[in-house]
Amino acid sequence: MNKNRNKNKRLYITPLLPQEEVDYSYKTLSKFKYKPPNNTGVILGIIGGALATVGDALATIGSIIQLDIDVEADFQSQLDDFKSDQEKEKMQEEIDTLKGQVKEIEDLKEQLKQLETLIKSNQN
Repeated sequence: MNKNRNKNKRLYITPLLPQEEVDYSYKTLSKFKYKPPNNTGVILGIIGGALATVGDALATIGSIIQLDIDVEADFQSQLDDFKSDQEKEKMQEEIDTLKGQVKEIEDLKEQLKQLETLIKSNQN
């Protein structure tokens, strides 16, 4: 049981008290002048932190703007590709139609030749 009592005891150090008595009268205290600490480093740190935060915000805004521009450019590129593909398909359809017409003309030429041959053979 003695062991538990010793475990819970804490070490307290008392400050050393001045050996001579100090006069805290109005006469002595009126000579006291408060000198504020030099907080320049802390103030500069706060200003630097604020500027860094503003810089981060500007970087984020710039990234959002660039993302918007990139998305718009990508969309326009895809739209242009789609229009180009549509035009190519239309042109290919026209080419196929013209090929069909050329084939019909060639067939008609062949039929004309056969008619000419038939007419010539009937005239003889």
